[in-house]
Amino acid sequence: MKVYPKNRTWNWLDTFLFIVRTTWVSFNVMNVLPLFTNPTAKLLLLIWFFCLYICPYIFYRPGYIKFHYYLITEFLLTGSMFLFLIIEFYKAGPDILEVMIFPILTISFVSQYRPLNWISPIVSMVILILGIYFGHFYNNIGIIGRIIDIFIFYGFGFALGKVTEMSRSRKELIDSIQIKNNTLEQYAKRIEELTIIEERNRVSQDLHDTVGHIFTSVITSLDALPYLIKENREEAEQYIKEISNLARKGLDDVRHTIHQLSPLEENQSLSEMFTCIIEDFNKHTGTKVDFQIQGSERDIGERIKYTLTRCLQESLTNAKRHGLANQIMIHIHFLCENIVLKIKDNGIGSRKIKPGFGLNSMNDRLTSNGGSFQIVSKPKSGTEITCLIPLPKEEIDDL
Repeated sequence: MKVYPKNRTWNWLDTFLFIVRTTWVSFNVMNVLPLFTNPTAKLLLLIWFFCLYICPYIFYRPGYIKFHYYLITEFLLTGSMFLFLIIEFYKAGPDILEVMIFPILTISFVSQYRPLNWISPIVSMVILILGIYFGHFYNNIGIIGRIIDIFIFYGFGFALGKVTEMSRSRKELIDSIQIKNNTLEQYAKRIEELTIIEERNRVSQDLHDTVGHIFTSVITSLDALPYLIKENREEAEQYIKEISNLARKGLDDVRHTIHQLSPLEENQSLSEMFTCIIEDFNKHTGTKVDFQIQGSERDIGERIKYTLTRCLQESLTNAKRHGLANQIMIHIHFLCENIVLKIKDNGIGSRKIKPGFGLNSMNDRLTSNGGSFQIVSKPKSGTEITCLIPLPKEEIDDL
């Protein structure tokens, strides 16, 4: 049995019982008042009936339902009227007990919750026993039928209350499910928005990295082309073909990015990926790149390889475009729990590095993998970038 609810609302069964109560009170007023000849007694009795009709429903009405207050008022006013009528008209026999039938219907209807579900039957039984005692019905065999009628009406009222409670619980469950469904729909929409934003950022970062890296190499090669044509025309023509191939590769990278495919070859190790990027960068920019690996290289997952590769491309591009470096040192250190990538150049350096789109994208990629990066730059001393990514737990366990 449930505890008394705070959100119990008025329903059609409550209206039905109120109509039954109105009929019951009207019937008793019309049949009881004529039996009294004293005008004062009639007036007091009329006030009594009016109070027992109105007062309980002060606490049991649309917009305000307090069953415990209702039952207290009902038992006091209706119970006292019941005992009064028995004392006055006990000669009518056990049939006078039927006066309590309709009030008992409402009492049992509202007594669905603890502690009302056990208090109401006890109080009702006490009032009934007092009525039998005051009416001297304990020796009358007809009392059994009246008691059975009262119990039947109590059970019927309780069953109606149970149906109402089940309907209320079902409605609350449906409302709760609807609220949760609405919440899930909002979450789904929010996740969809975040996914779109994340994918948009990923594509823009990839385009920045690939296009920026390729075009830096193309521009550097084109800058050197006029001098090469003067020196050796055949070599210049070969150089133009290489620039064309480089531009085509950049176009392929952009197409792969647009189709949400990684421009990197699958099943390549990190060192193989780095070697391809470094050789390509060195070939088209003439920049000397020293690449070193410390520790035992192992599989670190495509996500981490992809992140570190993008960091390398961005660092090489910045070293050449902004730092005007002609020598770059790349160092990968495979530690027990982390992977550290260091890129140091001999460029012009700077007192203060203002992160742009590329560096911010690098930071976002590293942060999404639980990593971090640091930039140290001094004028005429070059720039050093350090990227750190922790290894996934399963990778550590394999060591």
